[in-house]
Amino acid sequence: MKKYIYSSILAIATIFTACDINDTMDKVVLVGNMAPHVYWEVGSSTVSAGSNVPFTVQYYTTGTEAIDKLEVWYNLVEDESKTVSCPWTTSFTYSVVSTKSVQKRITQKISEYPHVTTNWSDSLKAYTFKTTFPTSNTLAATNWVKPSSFENEKMLAYFGQPFMTQFKDSLFKLMKVTDFQKMYLGLNLVDNFKIYMDSTKNDNSGGWTYHFPKDTQGNTPVPQAIIDIYNNIPFSDLILNKSTNTYDVEYIRSYKINALLKVYDKKGVIGISLNSEISLN
Repeated sequence: MKKYIYSSILAIATIFTACDINDTMDKVVLVGNMAPHVYWEVGSSTVSAGSNVPFTVQYYTTGTEAIDKLEVWYNLVEDESKTVSCPWTTSFTYSVVSTKSVQKRITQKISEYPHVTTNWSDSLKAYTFKTTFPTSNTLAATNWVKPSSFENEKMLAYFGQPFMTQFKDSLFKLMKVTDFQKMYLGLNLVDNFKIYMDSTKNDNSGGWTYHFPKDTQGNTPVPQAIIDIYNNIPFSDLILNKSTNTYDVEYIRSYKINALLKVYDKKGVIGISLNSEISLN
């Protein structure tokens, strides 16, 4: 395994304050072989997946070993964002949001470039050239954002098999009478919702508080008729936004790479550039 040595000098100095002690480290100590120095500029921080990324490099060495080659290495990071909302609720806001960033591939060698001595620049005091490195067209971003038509297959692929059932069950447990009223009337599921409602005079405000009818214990459970209607509502209707005629679902998956340039000398000592983050679309 080759040892990575960055373009730096480790200086160790020890100062003794007592004048009667011999200073055995009165000189700077250099540790290890000198690595090549390298600097690069990437042409763009965002490129289309499958296109080549242009860059300019400058490099040189102050060591005794000749430069051998250059290599571009990068890893792959996947960013994923999911949001699903129900626009029918009035007593609360209901959205399920998930984001994650995962390294999908460790840093690997992507391209190799020969060292060409004729690339020397007297003005820069360094070797320099312009070239590119490739990206994969399989890494194009995926966007399914507030579609005008609902696709069950995409919902299953992007959110998983149990999501729709879990979303529907969790939403039901939070809904109040006014939420059911807005949803059922908005989806044309009932003609008259008031037959399922009751009200109690609010002495503090002087108004009325609406709720489902009370049982013998004074509780206001959701009537079975309301439950039966809810059970038959398709998931897509729960996220249908009538004001925009779209579905309140968003799925975004994108990729980015963290690239760096390595310069090797003939003994395998490596100089490494700063990292460049590049988003793919």
